[in-house]
Amino acid sequence: MKTITRAFSLVMAFFLLHTVVIPSPAADAEGSRAAVEQLAQLSGDDVLDTLLDNGLRLPEGLEADEFTRSAAKEIVTGIESGAITADRIPYSYTKMVELTQNILEIIGAPGASARGISALAGYTLQDSSLIGSWSNDYRYYNCYGYAIGQQVFKDPGYHSGQSFSVSMGIAEIADLAVSDLNALGYWGYKTTTKPSSLAYYERVVAVRKGSNDYHFMKGDTSASDWTHKPAGNQPMRWNYASPGYKIWTNEYSFQNVNYAATVNYNSTIYYIIYWAKNGAGPQPTKKIQPIL
Repeated sequence: MKTITRAFSLVMAFFLLHTVVIPSPAADAEGSRAAVEQLAQLSGDDVLDTLLDNGLRLPEGLEADEFTRSAAKEIVTGIESGAITADRIPYSYTKMVELTQNILEIIGAPGASARGISALAGYTLQDSSLIGSWSNDYRYYNCYGYAIGQQVFKDPGYHSGQSFSVSMGIAEIADLAVSDLNALGYWGYKTTTKPSSLAYYERVVAVRKGSNDYHFMKGDTSASDWTHKPAGNQPMRWNYASPGYKIWTNEYSFQNVNYAATVNYNSTIYYIIYWAKNGAGPQPTKKIQPIL
């Protein structure tokens, strides 16, 4: 009996996989929602394979590997629940943003389901509080740009001309941030020790990563007041004096509506302390050239 039941389950799974019909972008919203609901029932491997069969373009640098399969499953689940829409993408990593956009393009950007809207409408932020009011400008720079004062939606390494992948270790990501700051006119260094306070000329950011995204916060000179900006969403103030108080998430607020987290950032935290070149802080000594 168990053998018959398992065989039936496998046949049904095969049937579901090969009967997911993804409508063209011109198809109606109901057809798109039905396709997403079917996709969300599949495994990560089958989700990506089905999307690829329907013309999904993978962002340059991403392969059809375990990372991308897991990411595609998470994205489709987020679209099905209403947590992800064409306007509201909760990732800072630019490859995840592009993958989400490409998936939405394939399935026709159906928007939130009725169940998703109901579940999302009453969410209360857990670990952060909003700063100010919504501005459409927030859509165009991510947590990294916010933390280092550059209003661009780019990954660490962008300002110093280096490549980035979220598969890098958190220490490597911190190194890229230090290199970027150097290119932008700052001396800096990384440490895993939270500073107790900063000199008046110093600034600090903190970085942490999860399985498919990263996140930055920035602190004030007391190193006890931390703010951050999840992806292209509204800036927020961390409710605790230390970034290390608990695991970070990407809970966020978009156009005055709050949304629950879809990503946890649980790596080691690196703090990057930096100050302006030729400013009030210490300046590394120049190497004296030998006399020939």
